[in-house]
Amino acid sequence: MRSKFLLWFVLLIAGFLTGFILQYARLQSLRQELSAATKQLGSCQSSEQLSQLRDAATLMYLEVVQKNYGKAGEHAKEFFDQAQQIGSSTGDPALQPLLRDILASRDQITGDLAKGDAAALSEMQPVLI
Repeated sequence: MRSKFLLWFVLLIAGFLTGFILQYARLQSLRQELSAATKQLGSCQSSEQLSQLRDAATLMYLEVVQKNYGKAGEHAKEFFDQAQQIGSSTGDPALQPLLRDILASRDQITGDLAKGDAAALSEMQPVLI
């Protein structure tokens, strides 16, 4: 009787350990998939932010070409605010100097737009590139 009880106990523990090991392996696999999906999501969000930044710069440029300096100033504010936000939140070391250079031209461009100066067009071209 005691040996049967011991045998059932050992089988129960073996079954539990087998189930635990299988679930642990599945959990590790799901964690890896989640990590890959999280990295991909971060990359997509970064691409979206840069696309919005590019769109704001393009709108600003188009308004200056059409000599709508007031609208261009609004787009410039949006553009530089987005650039500053991306610069403070990004971890990409290649993007940091580029955004710093863009933000360095902020005062000159917004000042020229406020004055309605066509020189803002030439100052925006390096920003767009």
